[in-house]
Amino acid sequence: MSDSQSQFHYSAEKALACATAVRVGGALYILSEASGLDEDYYGVDAGIQSGMVAASGRRELNQGIVRGAIEDCNSLSSRYLQSMDASAFFVAGVEMTRMVLEFISEVHPGESLQRIKGKALEAAGGWPSVIDGQAQSSLLEFEIACQGRAEDVLAAEGVRALREAAGADALGYRRAAQALR
Repeated sequence: MSDSQSQFHYSAEKALACATAVRVGGALYILSEASGLDEDYYGVDAGIQSGMVAASGRRELNQGIVRGAIEDCNSLSSRYLQSMDASAFFVAGVEMTRMVLEFISEVHPGESLQRIKGKALEAAGGWPSVIDGQAQSSLLEFEIACQGRAEDVLAAEGVRALREAAGADALGYRRAAQALR
C-alpha cells in the first residue's frame, strides 16, 4: 500500500469512527440533557465534529477541542447516575466516544476502528427496550445496519455524505431516547 493509500485508509477509518460517535451521540445527547449534563455533552460533540472535519481534509484536527472533549467524556461517565434509564447504554456509549476521540487524536495509538465498532454494538445491545418506527426491532439491529450503511456511503460518496448519513441515523437514536422519557 502506498503512503497516499495508507493515509486515505487511515482518514477513512477516522471518518467511520466519528460517524459511529455521531450516531450513538443522538441518544447520548438526549440522556445527557435529561440528566442536566448537556453542557458536558456539547464539549464531547465539538470534539467529534472537529474529527469529522479533519477526516474530510478541510482542516487540521483541533487537539485542544479534542482534549477537552476527552475530559468531558470523563465527566459524563462519573456524573451519570447508574439508576437512570439506559445506564448500560450510556456508560458504553460514552466509553466508545472517548475511544473515538483518542483514536482520532492518536492519544491511544492501539485503538482501532474494529474495537470502536464493537463498543458501539455493546452500547446498543445495552438499550433497555425495543425501538419504534425502525425496520429493526432493537437498537443493536439498528446499529449493525448503520455500520454497514456507513461503509457503503463513505466508499460511494465520501466523507460529506457520511456525515449527513450519520446525522440522519442519529435521529433514530434520538427517537429511541426520547421514547424513554
